[in-house]
Amino acid sequence: MKGFAELTNVDVVREKFFNLIDKPKFQRKEKVPLMQSIWRVLAEDIVSQVNIPPFDRAAMDGYAVKAENTFGASTTSPIQLKIVGAVDIGDTPTVTVHDGEAVRINTGAPMPPGANAVVMAEYTEKISENILEIYQTVTPNKNLAKAGEDVKKGDVVAKKGTIICPQDIALFHALGIEEVTVWQKLKVAVFSTGDELVEEYNNLSPAKIVDSNRPLLKFMLQRDGAEFLDMGIVPDDKDELKKTLLKAIEQADIIVTSGGTSVGTKDYLPLLVSELGSPGIVIHGVNITPGRPVALGKIKEKPLIILPGYPVAAFLNYNLFVRPLIHYLMDSSYRWQPYEKITAKMATRISSRPGVREFVRVKLEITKDNEVLVHPIRRRGAGILSSVTKADALLVIPEDSEGYDDGEEVIVELLRYK
Repeated sequence: MKGFAELTNVDVVREKFFNLIDKPKFQRKEKVPLMQSIWRVLAEDIVSQVNIPPFDRAAMDGYAVKAENTFGASTTSPIQLKIVGAVDIGDTPTVTVHDGEAVRINTGAPMPPGANAVVMAEYTEKISENILEIYQTVTPNKNLAKAGEDVKKGDVVAKKGTIICPQDIALFHALGIEEVTVWQKLKVAVFSTGDELVEEYNNLSPAKIVDSNRPLLKFMLQRDGAEFLDMGIVPDDKDELKKTLLKAIEQADIIVTSGGTSVGTKDYLPLLVSELGSPGIVIHGVNITPGRPVALGKIKEKPLIILPGYPVAAFLNYNLFVRPLIHYLMDSSYRWQPYEKITAKMATRISSRPGVREFVRVKLEITKDNEVLVHPIRRRGAGILSSVTKADALLVIPEDSEGYDDGEEVIVELLRYK
């Protein structure tokens, strides 16, 4: 088991950890109703069985015509056509357009047989009940949407691994898809460790603190499409920890714990895990701050992540390891970074220790010139949960940097939906 003296790069750790896991064992397909599939991950490609639009339709209000009958039309030399009918949205055309004829048509209505273009209404004038003058030449297929212009039958409209978003559901619904094949939600067992932890604020007594990590992890897991199995708070007792671990291994796909991963006298978990089976803990300590004492391993073929007890450290390590693991196992299109990135400018200098990747919580200021300025939050220790709630974004300072200067351009990761 690695000690803190052998801290490892985050990217190397992730690759090593993922290579331990037999991914196919965690991939189970199920069909779900389309309207219940939001944020799930597709387990199969979606192939369209129809065209969208299903028919040629008008893209403008005007007159459906044979384009060739309009050649040479202009404001000084209009061409007259005979109006032989009309088609509205939802109508099935009952008239065919022949040479010298036009049909009044509204946007979205199906094109009548024989017509291959639409003259916009503003370039026409009715000079009698059945006679139309047009003042514009149109080419074939002008101002119409062809059948299959959006989606053609046989098109792959979404690939396996797609995280289903609202716009995907809209398209699938338009294609007549009523259910989709997705990966089953991974079951993640979560428990917190520590004699100092209590469930609720009302139960506080001297030297006790409320366990805020399990609610944090619950809703992050739900956001990432996993099923949260709450194993509660476990005291710093080897027998209780072992019993809870074995229960979690039996019931879950992934085990995530918080606390008990440092090198204190009651930090039993890393040793206990390695005692329960090979390979046990494979990484203990990563060169990041905050969150250095994270531990990663595998026990009885189940991946295990022991997050530090400090809430900010737990939050950051979840995003670095737990979330990517979930999406890795589901072959999702997610690409490591959980948040949108934007370019901003430092409002003040910030220093960092070389050799360690630092995650700084920052406030953003938008100036009157629409410039985004970055202000580091002063109190940003691993136990300062309010540093995350107050922050608009994360500033990542890489291992080879000593910080950023005032006015320097940086990339930040937005923490909140705006």
